[in-house]
Amino acid sequence: MFNFLNTSVLFAAAAALIPLIIHLFSKRKVKIIEFSSVKHLKMMQKRQVRKLKIKQLLLLLLRMLIIFLVVLAFARPTTETGSFGSHASVSAVILFDNSVSMDRYVSDGNLFDIAKKRTGELLDNFGESDEILLLPLADIAGKNADFSFSSVSTVREILDNISANYMAADLEKGLINSLSKLKEAKNLNKEIYIITDYQRSILPDSTLSVDTSIPVNFIALPTEENDNCGIVSVDFGGQLIIPGHDFTIKAMVKNQSNEKQTNLIASLIINGNRMAQTEFAVDAESETEVTFTRSVSTSGFHSGYVEISDDKFVEDNRFYFSFKIPDHFNLLIIDSDNTGEIMKLALSPATTINQYWSTKITKANALAGINFWDYDVLFLTGAPKLETTYIQRIKSFLTQGRPVFITYDGQTDSDYFNKTYSELTGVRIDEPARLDFTRAGYYSLLSINMNHPVFSVFDYKADDIPELKFFTLPKVSTITEAESIMLFTGERPALVEHRYKSGKVLTFTGPLAPNYSDITANSFFVPMLSRIAEYLASDLSEFDFKSYCAQNITRVLPDNISTSGPLTLLTPDSTEYNILPEDEGSRIVAAIPSASLPGAYSILSGLKEIDKFSLNLNPTEAELYQTDVEQLSQAIGAKTNNLLAYDSQIGELLAEIRFGNELWQLFLWIAVVLLAIEMILSRSKVSDEEQ
Repeated sequence: MFNFLNTSVLFAAAAALIPLIIHLFSKRKVKIIEFSSVKHLKMMQKRQVRKLKIKQLLLLLLRMLIIFLVVLAFARPTTETGSFGSHASVSAVILFDNSVSMDRYVSDGNLFDIAKKRTGELLDNFGESDEILLLPLADIAGKNADFSFSSVSTVREILDNISANYMAADLEKGLINSLSKLKEAKNLNKEIYIITDYQRSILPDSTLSVDTSIPVNFIALPTEENDNCGIVSVDFGGQLIIPGHDFTIKAMVKNQSNEKQTNLIASLIINGNRMAQTEFAVDAESETEVTFTRSVSTSGFHSGYVEISDDKFVEDNRFYFSFKIPDHFNLLIIDSDNTGEIMKLALSPATTINQYWSTKITKANALAGINFWDYDVLFLTGAPKLETTYIQRIKSFLTQGRPVFITYDGQTDSDYFNKTYSELTGVRIDEPARLDFTRAGYYSLLSINMNHPVFSVFDYKADDIPELKFFTLPKVSTITEAESIMLFTGERPALVEHRYKSGKVLTFTGPLAPNYSDITANSFFVPMLSRIAEYLASDLSEFDFKSYCAQNITRVLPDNISTSGPLTLLTPDSTEYNILPEDEGSRIVAAIPSASLPGAYSILSGLKEIDKFSLNLNPTEAELYQTDVEQLSQAIGAKTNNLLAYDSQIGELLAEIRFGNELWQLFLWIAVVLLAIEMILSRSKVSDEEQ
């Protein structure tokens, strides 16, 4: 069965009738006059005339067939048998996984280099008449993406320039773009090739509903058993970092191998200096925590990373972080229940702390002239009644990411609290605390979430929590988003965390005044209050390590930055870019144009560093667990798939897979042969006519 690649010229086959039409018009009808003297000649020439007519008929058929064959040759006929003819032209799309997970080592060398070599071997099987589209899956929508077919020589140049990318491979988008381009392709044969390490994360979220009737060919690579070990996170534990004081960094290391990893070395580097090093081990298919305790001597911006021993995939062996220590921390206590002085004393027990932590107390009715923006943390004791103007300032304070701590008092107005503070705290007072209490009975602490950063530094056991006495308590409830960190007996929330816009709010629902409880006299009070303040102020240290490469990054800049001129972005590879700050009304921001590398980034205004942040490899890209061809084919809805094994010749496999041999050259040669025969017969016919 034949197919035609250029069906538009088939109408020209009607030209094969031209010789017949000419023959019919040139045939003349003559009047016959009988001569008795020539009758005997007719008998003699009868055989020669019959022979001449046969030659004329053959010439007519040959001329018609020659024209017909030439037209068919231009229509580019193909056959599915593959038994004869030249290879039919192909339109092919090669989906090349250039995500960073490909840039790892296997027994045969670097997997990314092997993939490029195998792709080059694949290109050896295309001719200059074929059209090829090479799509790097980790830059499918990037500025370097090219969705046009090219010749094999051009594609080789593109392949040579492809490098591993920290973006995730998007197979789904690549396949959709491939099918769209192949619909426009001019060749009958259409092919899709996928070259990947079969990482599970490349699977689409759901089976694709696109038409994948085009054969999908998978180029096998020598992927090996997953033995990767990498750092998945770094945690500062909500600490307030003060120059000269130790702080703790915890790195979580994950072992993906089914064997225990031992004799590993973890190092802590801060500001380019190796600060600490420790040996550790991690069980098979599990995680372990590596802890460092160190200090920095100055305030300002700092950056560093935690690093573990190299393995076959080195990209997740470092985890970068950045943080900023303010020159000074200021805390404002707005006192309405006379516990402000007790709090101030608890927050500043030592003169060394006072060097970096300043506490001021004011009454709720004496806020005139006080600028909330001069302070880093607000404490509102007794949930004070404030004018609407000050409540709006507190909301603005929280919106800008500043933290607030609110306490309850026996004299707190429940209706006012619910109307004013519930939105901020996530707490609602259902019943106020009874004031006609006796000290015969009391509430105590039922539980503490020791995993929360406020209390994770303490060594309390579940059955060894502090013994506190609260002689009266309000009955409160919390909204879904609020988290109860501590509970009183009777399952009553004690310490509740809630986020209002960008700011953290902690609420303590037990009255602190000595006539309601003994908490201020308990040894637990000072460390608890200090940890609350440190946890709330920890955001002021601006730990930046939770963003990933290739994300859209927008940085909030200091309010005093001018938007009239460009700033300088310094990337981890020391490349400099000009960026323009923008005024968004309540804040100054800058969009980061190039954030494709892991490491520390700096924003400079002139020579002054005004911001610093770090980016890391997306953890999903370091998950080297694999899928297989059948799962991947099913996920993308491929109706036909072929695996080109790693230890085989791609050319031989393609010869078995491909169908559709193009016959235009064969048809043209037949036409030439017939033309030669026609010329010979034509000369013979002329000779016979002369006789």
